[in-house]
Amino acid sequence: MDYHIYCDESRQTKDRYMVIGGIIIPEENVAVFNQTMEKFRQEENMRAELKWSKVTNQKLSKYLRFVDYFLEQNKTEKLNFHAVIVDNHHVDYKKLGKGDREAGFYKFYYELLLQSFGRHADQDAKFFVYLDYRITNYSLKTLKESLNRGMRRRWGLYTDIIKVIEPRRAKSTNLIQMTDIVLGAIGFQKNGIDLRAGSRQAKIDLAKYIAAFVGLENLKYNTNRQNNRFTIWNFRVS
Repeated sequence: MDYHIYCDESRQTKDRYMVIGGIIIPEENVAVFNQTMEKFRQEENMRAELKWSKVTNQKLSKYLRFVDYFLEQNKTEKLNFHAVIVDNHHVDYKKLGKGDREAGFYKFYYELLLQSFGRHADQDAKFFVYLDYRITNYSLKTLKESLNRGMRRRWGLYTDIIKVIEPRRAKSTNLIQMTDIVLGAIGFQKNGIDLRAGSRQAKIDLAKYIAAFVGLENLKYNTNRQNNRFTIWNFRVS
């Protein structure tokens, strides 16, 4: 089966805990997702980019509807979600990347795609990976080549499963926008922003809503290892 993977990162510079994650969806389901999103945008008059930073008390009901669609698709495994949380206080990105900070940063994309998204790999699968666009001098070709070698070793594959790793603009990609919102909720709770005075109530409520759906008291915790539908992994930096 051909899979599309849409990834993003949240709070990579401003807070202690960075979150990287994404959605994996069978290629045949992408068009249906986008058609449903177009209907949602028309009915809710939400034409602009949807993102965590735009969740307000006035728009909470609209964002809840947006998230509800994601959660329903996730519940029936028409798409899956995986995220990794990284403690920036325990990472020397430059050292990790052998002098290249960007290479160090992409090490965590490597681990996420290999360990979490690799669960969906088999001999017939093909992965087409789309990362939210960011300014970098790091070559995604390098990431692709490293991942294909890693996938072969980790999952016993005979062929290169990663066919594409390319940047995409979130503004024109619904599935990256959805990823942004879920990652935003995870980073919001993991960094304890929900506990700060003056935190936006809509964000508090939306984060709690997502946590309850996935059976967590708080999105700062790891999910059950047996859960392959929605996973959060607190990465241990050795």
